[in-house]
Amino acid sequence: MSSGAQKTRVSVADWRVLDGEGPLVTSGLGSCVAVSVYDTDDAIGGLLHAMLPAAPSPVETPAKYVDSGLDEMLSAIYRRGASPDTVAAKVVGGSSMLDISVGEAIGDRNVEAAERALDDAGVPLVAAETGGNSGRSVSFCPASGDVTIDRVDSEVEVI
Repeated sequence: MSSGAQKTRVSVADWRVLDGEGPLVTSGLGSCVAVSVYDTDDAIGGLLHAMLPAAPSPVETPAKYVDSGLDEMLSAIYRRGASPDTVAAKVVGGSSMLDISVGEAIGDRNVEAAERALDDAGVPLVAAETGGNSGRSVSFCPASGDVTIDRVDSEVEVI
């Protein structure tokens, strides 16, 4: 990746897939989760920014939900040539920003939904930076698989 590579922004309730042109960037991760999936052999990867754990049926905005958004994004990654045998995932987010929920916090539920959806899809989760109570921004490079996390309350971290 050259230093002048074009950033591709991923909005809330959206996903994008690239063939190594990267990076994919998203911000405003509070209770939301960012799920990055990449082929460890090829420079193909995608980033999902999901708000809620499970989609209703029928679903109008699949990327708003961890389960349906991940299904859509994985299909796109495989259509681009990624191999189900060499994909891996990283998950970031799931903070407890404003814990007004009854029962388990939405951030925790989003993280659990991501872990479950990846497991169901046979995609190994190789790294995660989740929980806490601060917001995050993420930059993901499909070519290397590196996820750079910028947290409001700490140093920049790469997983």
